[in-house]
Amino acid sequence: MKRLLGFIGAACALIAMLYMIFSDEDTANIKTKAVDGIIDLRQITDSPFVSLAGDWKFTPDSFTDPAHLAEEAVSLPVPGAWPSDIRWGSYQLVVYLPDQWTEIGLRIRNIWSAHELYINGMLVSKKGTPADSKQEMNPDNRSYEIHFKPDQRQVLLTIHVSNFYNTRGGIVLPIDIGDAAMIDKDVHRDLSLEWAAVLFLLICSMYHLTLYLMRTKDEAFLYSGLHFLLLSAAIALWGDRIVIREFPDLPFELYFRLQDSLTYLSSILLIVFFAKMIPFMVGRRALFLLCLPLLVFAVLNAMLPARTLSPVQYVMLYYMDLLFLILLFRTLYLTMKNRISIRRNEAVILIFMMLFLAMFAITSSSDTLFFSGRNSMNRIGLIGFIMTMNVFLGIRLMNRTAESERLTARLKNANAAKDAFLKVTAQELQRPLLDVVHLMRSIPQEQNGRKQGEQLYLAEQLMENMVYLLRDLHDFTRLRFEDYEIQLKSTNLRMVMLYVTQLMQFTFNKKNIQINEMIAGQLYVWADEQRLTQVLLRVMNEISLDSAEGALTIESAQDGSDVLLIITATRQSITASRSLQHSSGLMMTQELIQQMNGSVTYERTNTGTRFLVRLTFSEFKEPMAPLDYEYLIRSVAASEERELQTVLIVDDDVMHAEVMKSMLSDTYKIQTVYTIQEALDYYRTHPEVTLVIIDDLIPGEMNSLDLLRQIRIQASLIELPVLMMISSEYPGYIETIFTAGANDYLLKPISKETLMARLNAAEQTKQSTLKAIEYEMAFLQTQIKPHFLYNALSNIISFCYTDGERAAYLLTMLSSFLRYIFESSREGQTSSLQKELEIIEAYVEVEKARFGERLSFAYELNPVIDADKTRIPSLLLQPLVENAIRHGIFNKDGPGHVQVTITLRNHLLHVTITDDGVGMTASQCKQLLEGAPANGIGFTNVRRRVHDFTQGKVEIHSSPGTGTTIVLTIPMKGEQMNVENNDRRG
Repeated sequence: MKRLLGFIGAACALIAMLYMIFSDEDTANIKTKAVDGIIDLRQITDSPFVSLAGDWKFTPDSFTDPAHLAEEAVSLPVPGAWPSDIRWGSYQLVVYLPDQWTEIGLRIRNIWSAHELYINGMLVSKKGTPADSKQEMNPDNRSYEIHFKPDQRQVLLTIHVSNFYNTRGGIVLPIDIGDAAMIDKDVHRDLSLEWAAVLFLLICSMYHLTLYLMRTKDEAFLYSGLHFLLLSAAIALWGDRIVIREFPDLPFELYFRLQDSLTYLSSILLIVFFAKMIPFMVGRRALFLLCLPLLVFAVLNAMLPARTLSPVQYVMLYYMDLLFLILLFRTLYLTMKNRISIRRNEAVILIFMMLFLAMFAITSSSDTLFFSGRNSMNRIGLIGFIMTMNVFLGIRLMNRTAESERLTARLKNANAAKDAFLKVTAQELQRPLLDVVHLMRSIPQEQNGRKQGEQLYLAEQLMENMVYLLRDLHDFTRLRFEDYEIQLKSTNLRMVMLYVTQLMQFTFNKKNIQINEMIAGQLYVWADEQRLTQVLLRVMNEISLDSAEGALTIESAQDGSDVLLIITATRQSITASRSLQHSSGLMMTQELIQQMNGSVTYERTNTGTRFLVRLTFSEFKEPMAPLDYEYLIRSVAASEERELQTVLIVDDDVMHAEVMKSMLSDTYKIQTVYTIQEALDYYRTHPEVTLVIIDDLIPGEMNSLDLLRQIRIQASLIELPVLMMISSEYPGYIETIFTAGANDYLLKPISKETLMARLNAAEQTKQSTLKAIEYEMAFLQTQIKPHFLYNALSNIISFCYTDGERAAYLLTMLSSFLRYIFESSREGQTSSLQKELEIIEAYVEVEKARFGERLSFAYELNPVIDADKTRIPSLLLQPLVENAIRHGIFNKDGPGHVQVTITLRNHLLHVTITDDGVGMTASQCKQLLEGAPANGIGFTNVRRRVHDFTQGKVEIHSSPGTGTTIVLTIPMKGEQMNVENNDRRG
């Protein structure tokens, strides 16, 4: 009943509003039109006023005598704009009046830009000063009404008009004539409607801005409130121009600047409002680009003289209409594709809102406005837009209220569940913790070794169960604050179940429960492996508490796209009064299984308990466990054969650090430190460290990330892998530690299996990368061109006949060059700067035998650099010198020079290789830097190794005919940085 009353009330309000809007006299349906400057209204009996539409007499570029009808004038339709090349002229119309009109009223809406109105030769109105030049003309444009009592039934209307401001001039809106009282009544009604529209829009604006002030995060209300504010001002400035009526002394310039600027600014705010309501409708950049023309046009209208931009005004109006249509079709597309980010009922109302807006905008800017006394579609569009906007806000508020109520109910249930969960969890934590304490105290007193082992195993089982219980508590907290994300992947169900039964084996053995497992080994489900382990462990715990002297059957079945895990326990003597629904384990089990798109149900039978776990099927495939096991055996065997590597553990928790040390001491040589400074000092003095494990929460002036960044200054990702121990897997935090330079991370608490697997993966990655670099070096060695050897040997042979000493010297240089090339891979990935310079000199000497005096070479080394101690990647400089000679000097006519300059600034080694050869184009330089092997494999190899191995960079500067300069920038690490520091102190 109340709902029906609401509908009836809304319908009555709508009918009343439509009556008020459309109850004024309509002059759109013109029955009598002027013909050749004459309109006969003597037969009018059914209308109190009409529009003086039709063909008026018009004399262009002339102000005719207002007392006589011009004989040579042309006919021009009114309302309508005159031709664009006309700037002034005269309108004339002879009107035959009906007898019932005693006092006549004229309603003038819009005549551009200044005019004088004459009736039977008498001046009755003047707006502005019409003239035949812009300098003498004074523009003014406003709507008004006049009354007069004619002496006869024939009236001659003469209007002198000048327009030097607007694109369109003349009588662009209808002029109404009729009974003065009825004209006044219609004007009063129209003004009342405009005032009502302005007031209503101001109320909407205040409402929206108030909502924004109460909830500043919802910026859409800010833009909609400002839009309604500007739209109310635009309505007051257009139409019957109630602003001019209220403030007749308002300057023409200011009025039209406000009118144009506010119209476009309001449209921009509306477009931004729609973009905020549907965030994925349009991107920020696209939104800015779409609104930029309107914004620029609005600003220019405010700054320039009035109507300076009038020629492009209507183009901008149609562009604005186009934007509204684009938003409408974009909203329709997103709704049909189910990609809209708001509720569907809100989207439907939003589409209707846009339809009414498009109707309002298009009719406002179309020529239809110039040929009617009232644009009905324009009014329907405006009213429909305002109504749908309020309906939209009402539905939005209703949806948010319903959502708030659901969240409130959910919060109440969560609070109740939290209290029960925390109460039960606290009890479950106390019991195993006390049991472990008692066990650890009794183990040293136990003399029997077998019983000691049994007690240790029992303590391990209790502690591992506590770990899962704590994970339940952690997961519950994250679920409650909606900060939880399950990582689903294809998981072998049987492997997880076997692990869980192994954890419960001691309990089941003591209670004489026989396990019958019948799960297909090839069955995989979509689940988070760790969370699935928690779920199954809690289920098995509940079964163990409720069963004894019985059997436990575990089987699987496929049900369509789901997999059913059926766990049935039979018991002989155990109480059945315990309530499973108050168990903390089952509380979290239901939450976790729902996160994995599954469910868990249980029932009691006369003989026991039956659990049914439903999961999503993934695939059937052979499990990888045997291969993983074999790989683990090979890894352990390999670790036993090699020398123990040093792992540095940085953790301010002494006990946790010692536990980590005990887990790894069989496989690695472990060093533990407890502060950031200790870690830095130890690493600087012990270069044999091969891997670092850092806890992410170490207090002090420097934190763990600072330590990581300091290590990365000393060593690259390849040279020294670093693993971070973290407490939570927040995506933003994970990204931060990887950006700082971590190779991988470990989530606490850490099991030994996980720790060993991650360390082994880091070590294998390092070895694989170093091996790949070694292969690259070997490949680079094979790039020594055979014709280089042939030419070198030919030149040496020729010297044997003419200059034996020179031949011997060249053989020595060639031998040194080849020996270094072939042995570089066996001596490691780096060599001293001194060796690199020596091999360059040997190479250049061999090439000089071929080029003779055409080739000259020199290098300059900063004295502060100790070339013997400075290490750089092997074969880094020689390929660049070779490229400079072969591709720069060789193709040049006349002599050429290659210069190598090496400096050290701010711990950065700068190597500059310059030649004055033929040079390269900008596109060739770009191709080289992007990896295109335009000049062979040498440069590509150098560029990659500088970036990957040293975190340095390579730059090329070249132009055709002037030569090429290549600059290598290599960060210095470790003791090499002390060279520069010592020099500065000296």
